[in-house]
Amino acid sequence: MDRILKIEAGSSIRSQIVAFYRNRIRSGELAAGAVLPPARLLAAQLGTAEANVHHAFAALVREGLIARRPRAGTVVIAGERPYRVAFYFSSYYTLVGERFTRPLIAGVEAELARHGIECQVIYETGSGEGRTLLEQLAKERSIQGVILRSLAAGEAAQFKRLPVPFVAISGQDGPHGVTFFTECFADQAALALKLSGGRRASVIYTGKLHRSGGGLKGRLQAAAARHGVELPDELCFDGGCAAASGIDDFDLFAGHALGALLDAVRPPDSVLLLSDNLVPGVTMELYRRKLNVPDQLRIAVHRTVENPIGFPFPCMLVENRIDELAGLLVGRLLDLHAGRPPRAGELSVACREWLPVQR
Repeated sequence: MDRILKIEAGSSIRSQIVAFYRNRIRSGELAAGAVLPPARLLAAQLGTAEANVHHAFAALVREGLIARRPRAGTVVIAGERPYRVAFYFSSYYTLVGERFTRPLIAGVEAELARHGIECQVIYETGSGEGRTLLEQLAKERSIQGVILRSLAAGEAAQFKRLPVPFVAISGQDGPHGVTFFTECFADQAALALKLSGGRRASVIYTGKLHRSGGGLKGRLQAAAARHGVELPDELCFDGGCAAASGIDDFDLFAGHALGALLDAVRPPDSVLLLSDNLVPGVTMELYRRKLNVPDQLRIAVHRTVENPIGFPFPCMLVENRIDELAGLLVGRLLDLHAGRPPRAGELSVACREWLPVQR
């Protein structure tokens, strides 16, 4: 028989309602999916104002024990598997010429669907509406987790305040980040430059390579040195360079970056493209300068296998798989949701030679 809450003097009605249902949920007496009484009915039974019940239920929502769902009512969710996850994109990833997003979304949606979970994609509009929606859905428990396309320095603390777990494609260490750019990746990228015949290399990256001696640039430079390849600071061109300011088109960025590197006092003999999105813009600049690849410039490209970009020149490929990335992101999110330590592991990576089909 269902236990009935009896209000006692000496403590607030709201705190007694919270404690009563918290204990029943945590003990397993009220399992996931159980429906709590409507606020109006419970208030009448307890002889208190309906507002007291609403405030108590709001506290239980914040604790992640219940959710208030349209038509279903107030439902116990503690111990419930996620049924909807948000995939949040900042406006940066809607730039002209960006070709990674569509296969990435498809890969994450497929991996979530394999676990019976819906995917709600949220794009930032620039006015903050996307972030506001994300926070509201998390507060209401309409989503049970968040996957972030990126995680900038200092943002982790903000997302940790959400009442649901999150993971991100990020170079930052810790349980919330999954990155392409591991030590193993840096080693394979440097090996690709060496195998291409490069000795004085350069790199083009749409993000930021971070501080000299640390982060991605530090890993690449250390790996290049081990393989006998020079990768000087002045030949590292990224989205944080002053010369890249105001460019919001991948093709323009790539062409501009390659031109700046080739016009250097001591230009490189090879270039590492840290995104296959850069290939079309680089190709146009090569044609404009009438440069032959690989005789006059060697090229290595970081490629995600699912991105259907063709390469019109011989090059070395450093490859990852989006489906593997999606599996790691979703797996870690489910671990965090269940209160387990997030699974270890990093993306596999390999380099190989690419030769265009001769017609």
